[in-house]
Amino acid sequence: MIYADIDFFIALVKDDDWLQDRAAEIALENDGEIYTSRATLLELLVISDRFEFDRMEALTSALEIATIPEDEDVLFQAADYMEEDGLTAFDAYHVAYAEADPIVSSDESIDDVTDDRIAIEERESE
Repeated sequence: MIYADIDFFIALVKDDDWLQDRAAEIALENDGEIYTSRATLLELLVISDRFEFDRMEALTSALEIATIPEDEDVLFQAADYMEEDGLTAFDAYHVAYAEADPIVSSDESIDDVTDDRIAIEERESE
């Protein structure tokens, strides 16, 4: 399984995002293997005005791509990542939610906590 944070979904919903092609490729290659959290979907709503995309369409698309399991211990782990590693609340939550699974994101601060980030900004050699 692969955890997808907000960067992944922003890349997919913004018309002019430079990461869109790679994010779409990752979505296709990992069909049925991607999950996210309610926090990601909330963050998608929070940023929808700034990036000017259709909220309902974005949520529908995200739920077609990813499943959403829940675990309340994630918040305590996120608090620890914020305290110990200096991550923002959302980034800490995403990393805690992913646990030991790879996380697809363009946020390099995640690399301070895990070596298992799938960088959207990198392309594999063809």
